[in-house]
Amino acid sequence: MKKRKKQNIIFLSIAIILVGSIVGYNYSADQIKQKGFKFGNEIQQIQEEVKQSQIEFNSKITQWEEKDLTEMELAEYAGIHVEKLENTLSKYNNLISPKQFAPAVELFKLSTNAQLESDKEFVEWVKTGDKSHDIRSDSLLQESFEYEMMALQEFNAAKAGLR
Repeated sequence: MKKRKKQNIIFLSIAIILVGSIVGYNYSADQIKQKGFKFGNEIQQIQEEVKQSQIEFNSKITQWEEKDLTEMELAEYAGIHVEKLENTLSKYNNLISPKQFAPAVELFKLSTNAQLESDKEFVEWVKTGDKSHDIRSDSLLQESFEYEMMALQEFNAAKAGLR
């Protein structure tokens, strides 16, 4: 009888450990999913801010090209735009990203920074008429696009578990 009681206690202990492990694993997996979901929403929000800021800035450029906005008004708006992008850029530093997404975040940050520098060069071209600023702006815009494409590839690879 004593031997059977000992066996029951051992089986019960093993069952408790197994159930505890399963519950712990599921809780941990849920926490990871929640953190990943939160991170995904945060990065999407930052990217949306960049996109919206660019749409607004390009709208002002169109107004300037159509002579509905003066150079001074465009330059004034550009100052606001640059400040917005700089604030958005700083949000990348506050992200708590899962390790596998770190390269994508860095590439998104580089893309936004290149976009910001491109916009600054464009405004400098508008102010001075110096074609070298326009050329530099175009070059930085291409660089921004390339970083963005690499960032999306890295992000999707990390999301698919390939990183």
